[in-house]
Amino acid sequence: MNKHQAIGICVFTQVVGVTQVTTASITCYMCTDDPMIGFPYDPACGDYSYSGRAETWDGADTCYITINEGGYMLRGIYVGQGHGDGDCTYGIGYTACYCKGGLCNTESYCSQCGYPMPTPGSSTTIETTTLTTTNPPTTDASTISPDTLTCYQCMGCSSVDSSTPVNSDTSYQSCVTTISLSSGYVIRGGSYDQHPDGECAQHTEIITCWCSTKDLCNDEDIHL
Repeated sequence: MNKHQAIGICVFTQVVGVTQVTTASITCYMCTDDPMIGFPYDPACGDYSYSGRAETWDGADTCYITINEGGYMLRGIYVGQGHGDGDCTYGIGYTACYCKGGLCNTESYCSQCGYPMPTPGSSTTIETTTLTTTNPPTTDASTISPDTLTCYQCMGCSSVDSSTPVNSDTSYQSCVTTISLSSGYVIRGGSYDQHPDGECAQHTEIITCWCSTKDLCNDEDIHL
C-alpha cells in the first residue's frame, strides 16, 4: 500500500466508521482527483469551484476537504462529532478542513488552515501575535533564476536545514509559513497570492505569515 492509498483509506474510515447518532442529513461533494485512491475518482475534483459528484447522507452535518502533500484533493461527508465550521486537522501528509451546510466543500483550498494553494480572490484579516524565531544557516540559492521565487515546502517541519525540500515557481508571489497554535504543527510552502513581506494573519488557532524579500525566506525555526 502506498502513502496516497493509506491517506485515502484513513480519511474514508473517518467518514464511514462512526455510528450514526443523529437524524440530520447533509449533501456534500464526494470525489478525489488522486488516481491512486479507490474513492470516487473525478479528475476535476481539484477544481476550485467543483460542482460535480455529490451524495446525501443521513446522520451527518459536516462536509470536508482534504489536500495531501502532493496537491491531490479528497471531498466527502464527515459523520461524527467534534468538528465545527472552518475547523482544520493535520495528519501525516495531509491537511483537512471542515464546513457546515449543504455542498459547502467547494470554493476552498483550506486556506484558513494555511495550505499553500492559490485561492482566487482570497483575503485575510490581520491579527497580532508573537512568535520567537531563530534563523538557520543560509542555504545557497545562487543557481535560481531571478524571476523565480524559491520557498521551503514541507509539512510538520518546525525547523529547516539543507535536506528540507524546496520548490521554485515563477508564479510564486511570496513564501508562507503556517503554524497551528494548539499542536505546533508547521507547514511551509509557496503562495500565488501577493502579501506584504512580514504580514501575518490569524484564523482561530491557525497563524499564517508571508515573506517575499528573498528566496527561502520562510526559514524560521518555530518555538511556541
